[in-house]
Amino acid sequence: MTSRQIFGDTANLKSSHVRALQRLAERSVPADRVISAALARDAVELASELNRRIGLFIDRRGRVVRVILGDAHSVQVPEFSRVRGVDGRLRGVRLIVAHLVPEPIDREELADLTKLRLDLLVAIHRGPSGLQADLACLTPGTMGGNEAFVTRLWPRASISALEREDATVEAPDELPVPFDAFLRDLEARLVAATARARAQLQGTRAMALLVHDGGPDATARKAELRELCRTAQLALVELVEQRRGHPDPRTFFGQGKLREVLIRALEQDVEVLICDPELTASQARTISEETDLKVIDRTMLILDIFAKHAKSSDGKLQVELAQLRYNLPKMVGKGTMMSRLAGGIGGTGPGETKLEIDRRRAKERINDLDKRLGTLRRRREQQRAERQRTHVPVAAIVGYTNAGKSTLLNSVTNSSVDAEDKLFATLDPTVRRLRFPREREIVLLDTVGFIRKLPPALVQAFSATLEEVANADLLLHVVDASDPDQEQQVASVETILRDLGAARIPRLMVYNKIDAVDPADLEARRQRPNAGIDAMPCFFVSARTRGSTRELMDAIEHHLWARGRVDRPDRLTDACAGEFEFDHAQDHEPRTAAGANREVP
Repeated sequence: MTSRQIFGDTANLKSSHVRALQRLAERSVPADRVISAALARDAVELASELNRRIGLFIDRRGRVVRVILGDAHSVQVPEFSRVRGVDGRLRGVRLIVAHLVPEPIDREELADLTKLRLDLLVAIHRGPSGLQADLACLTPGTMGGNEAFVTRLWPRASISALEREDATVEAPDELPVPFDAFLRDLEARLVAATARARAQLQGTRAMALLVHDGGPDATARKAELRELCRTAQLALVELVEQRRGHPDPRTFFGQGKLREVLIRALEQDVEVLICDPELTASQARTISEETDLKVIDRTMLILDIFAKHAKSSDGKLQVELAQLRYNLPKMVGKGTMMSRLAGGIGGTGPGETKLEIDRRRAKERINDLDKRLGTLRRRREQQRAERQRTHVPVAAIVGYTNAGKSTLLNSVTNSSVDAEDKLFATLDPTVRRLRFPREREIVLLDTVGFIRKLPPALVQAFSATLEEVANADLLLHVVDASDPDQEQQVASVETILRDLGAARIPRLMVYNKIDAVDPADLEARRQRPNAGIDAMPCFFVSARTRGSTRELMDAIEHHLWARGRVDRPDRLTDACAGEFEFDHAQDHEPRTAAGANREVP
């Protein structure tokens, strides 16, 4: 027997007590029994003598493989060298904890049961009628729920009942004896339940934590968070919300609520926690110390979606820059002030820690990306100068993400830009040329979708492409008419446009997806003044139907040339993208002219 079988502080114990703990580590119980009465009695008596809880890890052969010495109120369970059970399987060990007083299994012990996926958790103590035990195990979740497994409890069982030879597991309330048969049946059901849960929820299982004050935008924030998870291909098993003015500065949800949420996350086999609003470095570190789950916030989720959707080299560079700028302040560690040790000539010490090296490399990469994106900015300035020289007006399509901007571009220019029913499907700006009658042409620019509280790191990294919006002659503000939160989305887009310096650019409001709106609601929307927007012309279209855009195209033509924007523009150069003609006589169906249909980076 080695001292490694005893876990805990034994420094102040008598040698006789240490030997007693060592003798516990040499004990065993029959494989078909949870615990023997003799072992339970000895563990409870020794715990009472030491005034400290004692825990025993027992494997499936019945051998005590670890003795844990805690304090009067808890035991600190050691980490396992192997990963927790997968595919619904359990750890292969059960935990017996000797309590000092008759009290039920506490929250910390249930968290250990769930986190470590123990075969069984047993809290033993001496009660009025002799030795008693409270038992808990994991069992398959209820049908129709998201839980992969939940906790089953057996309160106040007598130790003698756990040693019955005639016990069975057929009745729902029957004790888990014989234990080996019970365990085989339980693990088989857990494996089957886990397989069913994974078949129903494809993708990484995630749980979202939302803090809000109960205001009018709470429902929209929940819907948007669910949509972000769907776009990121996360299987959102539960969204937990808490009403409070601001997140807890240390634990986001509050210590007790956070612990409860973490237990639920482990019960549902969750791998990722998503927090909204944005986490501080302190909150992220505290939550990470409480669990081995991956912890991200809404901004990191958006950045991850951008990274998946970036296709061009410029888009990938901008996403990488945004990620580095956002993560750099959060690259902190414990005791960084002691990361260099003075010594030797000049006190140079052992050099940089890994954290310092990572931070330095991140800063160097940021500087390199800034230079490369500076080249991108100059190239776009040259393209804008070329368009201005040829007197070609520019109309930029802006709006909330997934409002149908790319679908509108495809419809009026006969393009094939990716247009999917998900957030941020368009990341790289796309330029198309549209020709009107009388040799009039415009450049139509499709931009990245906006979202409420757009992360500053993204705005800064994408400044080279967002400047295109601020330099446009006309904005087409596309709104999802079928979204109940459309007014809040309009307000968010207008706020971002003001931040970009595009507030004074004329714009047309384009209410899209009218085919998905009830006719009565649509008529009410037509009659209602445009919320928060001063006298902007409104148009109602279904971007999938080209004929519905006739009125909008007439308005674009009238707005640009009625103002004397240009009389007869010169031909566009190849740098401005493919040529398209919009023929009013053909029910507004564009047709390709001499040039090829292609994107401008």
